[in-house]
Order: sequence, then structure tokens, then C-alpha cells
Amino acid sequence: MERRSQAAPVSWAARLRTPGGRGLLACAVAGIALAVAGLTLEFTDAQPHLVAWVGGVAALLFLAGIPLARGDADEVMTLRARLLIGASAGAVLAVVGLWRATGRDQPVVLLLLVPSFLLLVTATLAIRAARLAAHARRMRHLRARLQGQEEERRRWAQELHDQTLQDLAALELWLAGLSRTHDPDRLAAGVQDARGMVHEQIGVLRHLITQMRPLALDTLGLAAAVRELSRRAEGAEGSVSVACDVEHLPDDLPPDNQVAIYRIVQEALSNALHHAGCRRIAVRAVIDGSDLVVSVRDDGVGMPAEAPADALTPSFGKIGMRERADSLGAVLGWEQAEGGGTLVTLRVPAAGRGPTAS
Repeated sequence: MERRSQAAPVSWAARLRTPGGRGLLACAVAGIALAVAGLTLEFTDAQPHLVAWVGGVAALLFLAGIPLARGDADEVMTLRARLLIGASAGAVLAVVGLWRATGRDQPVVLLLLVPSFLLLVTATLAIRAARLAAHARRMRHLRARLQGQEEERRRWAQELHDQTLQDLAALELWLAGLSRTHDPDRLAAGVQDARGMVHEQIGVLRHLITQMRPLALDTLGLAAAVRELSRRAEGAEGSVSVACDVEHLPDDLPPDNQVAIYRIVQEALSNALHHAGCRRIAVRAVIDGSDLVVSVRDDGVGMPAEAPADALTPSFGKIGMRERADSLGAVLGWEQAEGGGTLVTLRVPAAGRGPTAS
């Protein structure tokens, strides 16, 4: 998996908890309220100057919210376009109020409607372009995921063919030759060797089965399964120590949610072991308010200095992690760890820890 910073899509509820999100919400709500008030004043033939001022302030509030929009490129484009539509509506209201204030004898004032309508058309086209871009991105992700699944199947088939199948074929030949011997000592030694070969293949198959489906989740629970995963990771790389503190991982999560958290930790560990060049890894789970926060931190080379990339060419591993986080309604992020290395954080809200829909 690539070691590039890439955050998963964040829910709107999570964004609104940020200062920028609260400011954006305040601007949008105030702009809508003023626009509605301006329309009400216009239909009740209130003072035209008041209508012009209310419409102008509403347009300014919508424009003020544009720099506060955050998210991926398509979401930001769509959100800003909607704010521009609100600003153009407020501007139209202000121009109509100004025209009424001149006694409707200054038709040149209505020329101010031209930039407002141009702004409206531009914003509408931007929303359409953002939807097309989002659809194209979903298609790229779908193709990448299908390619990743095919690659995973090819890898399992290759491993079963090159190792397990070849070893079982060798065992068959060994037993065929052993069946023709009449020397008791050679027969006993041969049976012992065959048992050793069978035992080795059982270990290989157990490893493959664990990779395909973490059976420890069904028998031990999520916390114990993650501890076992950490022990196996430490054993796979003798020079890397893995500290695991996951006593706060609940074992009463729905099965699908447990699998999602387990696979995200597994992929983060694999990434650290194979790409980070690290000596130490720390896996932690804590409760932060109503959220469950699971983190995997290494002391390796860290992330490259380039800006985080959204994902024209994301790795298969990160696509899987992001999709699993989405299934939890969780926030998944990569960042440079303090002191070096990479910190992968999964924040699961309380809603994502409840029963999943079937």
C-alpha cells in the first residue's frame, strides 16, 4: 500500500463540528433567513430600501460562506455553487428593491440583474460538472476495487498453487514410494516425515484462512483478535516490536462493524511493516467522548512531503480501508506522527457502534 496521505470522506455531521463548518452553517442559515425575509417584505410591498438592504446582506452572507467550504474537490465545488446560487438570489432581491426605490423610472438599474443571472447560470453548470466528476470518480474507484479483488483472488490462487498444491503433490509421491517399502524402520521414519509435512501444510492453510476470514473474531472477540493480529505482525518481522493497548475495544459491536475495524487495523499494520521501515508500532483504542478512536502509529519514514492526494490512483489497500470506514460512518485519516512516522486514525461515532442495518 502506498504511503501517501489520504483522508476518507468525512460526514457532514463531523464537518459541522469544526470551526469552519459551524461558520459555514451560520452564514448559510442567516443568508436563507434574510432571503426569506426579503421575499416576504417584497410581496407585502414594504419599504423598497429595506428590501434592497436585506437582499444585499443575504448575498454577502452567502459569499462569506464560500471560503469556509471544506471537503473533497467535488463536494467543495457543489457546495460553493449552491452558495453562489443563494448569493445570486439575494442580489436579484437587492436589485429589485433598488429599482422599486427609484420609482421604477430607472430601467437601467435592471441591468444589474445581468451579472446575477450569469452567476446563477455559472453556479448551475458548476453543480452539473461536480456531479459528473463525482460519478467519474466513483467509477474509477469501482474499477480499482474490482481490480483489487481480482488481484487478491489471483494472489490466493497463486499461493495455493505454488505452495500448498505443490507440497501436497510431493507428499502424495512420498507416500506412494513409502507404500512400496517393506523395511519397518524406513516405514516408521517415512510416516514421521509425512506427519511433519501434513502439520506444516495445516499451518499454511490456517494462515490463509485467517487472512481470508479472522476466525478469532467469532471465538475471542474484537479486542482479543486485534491483540492476536499484533502478535502475528510482531512475529512476522522479528526486528519490529508491536505494542497493543486495545482494552477499550468493545466486543458487543455488530459483526460487520467488528470485521471492518479489524481489517482497517490489519491493513494499517501491513502498511507499516512492509513500507514504513519502522522499528516500533503502537496499536491503541480509546474512548473520546461518545466516539471510539482506534489508531496505528509507527516510527518509520513517514509520509512524503507532497500535498495529500485524493485519489485519482489510490492504492487498493486504502480504497478498502476507506470503504470500510464509510460503512461505519467513521472518519479515517493519515497524518505525520509527532516525532516522525505515520499515524492512522479511525474515529467511529456512537452511531457507528450501534446495530447495522441488514
